[in-house]
Amino acid sequence: MVEGLIGKTPEVNISIMSSFDFDESIDRRGTSSYKWDYDSRITGRTGLLAFWVADMDFRAAPAILRRIGKRLEHGILGYTGRPKSLDEALIAWLERRQGWRVGMGEILEMPGIVQSIHILVRELCAPEDGVVIQEPVYYPFRKAVEGSARRLLVNELSRGKDGRWSMDLDSLAAGMAEGGVKLLLLCSPHNPVARVWEREELLRLADICREAGVIVLSDEIHADLVFQRGRFVPWLSLSKERLPRSITLVSPTKAFNIPGLNVAFAIFSDQELRGQVRSILETYGISSGVSAPLNYAAAEAAWMEGEDWLDSMLAYVRENDILVRSALVDPLGPDSIAVLEGTYLEWICVAGSLMEEETVWNNLLDAGVWLSRGSQFGAAGAGFLRMNIACPRTRLETGLEKMHSALRT
Repeated sequence: MVEGLIGKTPEVNISIMSSFDFDESIDRRGTSSYKWDYDSRITGRTGLLAFWVADMDFRAAPAILRRIGKRLEHGILGYTGRPKSLDEALIAWLERRQGWRVGMGEILEMPGIVQSIHILVRELCAPEDGVVIQEPVYYPFRKAVEGSARRLLVNELSRGKDGRWSMDLDSLAAGMAEGGVKLLLLCSPHNPVARVWEREELLRLADICREAGVIVLSDEIHADLVFQRGRFVPWLSLSKERLPRSITLVSPTKAFNIPGLNVAFAIFSDQELRGQVRSILETYGISSGVSAPLNYAAAEAAWMEGEDWLDSMLAYVRENDILVRSALVDPLGPDSIAVLEGTYLEWICVAGSLMEEETVWNNLLDAGVWLSRGSQFGAAGAGFLRMNIACPRTRLETGLEKMHSALRT
């Protein structure tokens, strides 16, 4: 345990299993990797150590690779209906992992998390409707609202003296009381501030939205990236009497590092809303239940056979988190890194203004290290950087050495 950090570091109740080699360093350059092969196009520099895009530098779980290999051996990759066994695997996973019981009739296959957010913002809201996002937040949320020409409303998160972020629910309630709000986009767990929202926070949010007649769209792609089992509270697991009309988006792609094999589902608070969304998808020519066979195979293997790999990966990333805090506490100070309650994304305060953030970011690029700029996630993210630590430890150690030197200049 590294002393002098923000708050109390979450306890990890899982252990590393030696059968998975997370220390293996795999060169991803030359594979058209967005994370590793686009540095010159995006930053104007080459040969950078990439800690920006939120995918892992770990080989996928052996169970997933075996299932894909078996499917490829068949030799025919034709149109494939979604197998009932995949829905059953999802339902069993949600109950076992998150304590959330979902019925088969509550599920609807979606075209992807980000694509779904864009479609639902556009189709559930009229141009005059307000859509609330809680910045700093995953930047496609803002893009979905602005790209749909809907009315963007920002309810900024608040950063406490201990460095922990929270929802400004008083401000949210006051804004919603004025009317005109149709939809709130919830990021749970939160990217980039790494919060796993507590039940009481979510219940108060539910009360506010229900009273205002606001639909909640909860992006829970990071739900399984939580370091304390049972800590995550699924939005739709809250008391039905207190929930507003709601949609939750889930996917195995983030937790199991298979974002190139797109699979996503929506789960609904009521059948009327499910039917409405199904009709929306049909207008876009999107038919539920016909996708790539490899995607289905990977998702089913993740939920049926991938739990040991996931627990081992989380334990490894937790050790990476401790390493990051130990390495950066000197140049940045003890209150600079938010406690990593969920995700594998460190949220690091490096400056007090946007101009300082740009300077620090460029200094790090000059040192050969590429992180995400906090201002990408909204004005409230200015002065922060986001760092993906789901990578082999030797790579992280090299990056931290470069960062330590650059941050002291």
